[in-house]
Amino acid sequence: MSLVSIPEASKWATDYLEKEVSPTNISYLVQYGKVKKHGENGSTLVDLSDLKKYYESYNGNREISWKKISVMI
Repeated sequence: MSLVSIPEASKWATDYLEKEVSPTNISYLVQYGKVKKHGENGSTLVDLSDLKKYYESYNGNREISWKKISVMI
C-alpha cells in the first residue's frame, strides 16, 4: 500500500494519464467514494493502487463504450 496526500496523488495521476489532474479532481473521487480515503486526524491519504485501479477501470469502460458506439454506426 502506497499512501500519499491529495496533492501527491494529483501529481501521480497527471503523470500516469499524461493530462492534468487537479487536487480537486482527486478530492472529488474521495468524496464520492470512487477511491478509498485513508488517514486519521483530518489528514486525507489516498492509496495509489486504488487510484490506478480506478483510472484503469474508467479508461477501460470508456474504450468499451466507444467500441459499442462505433459498431452501431
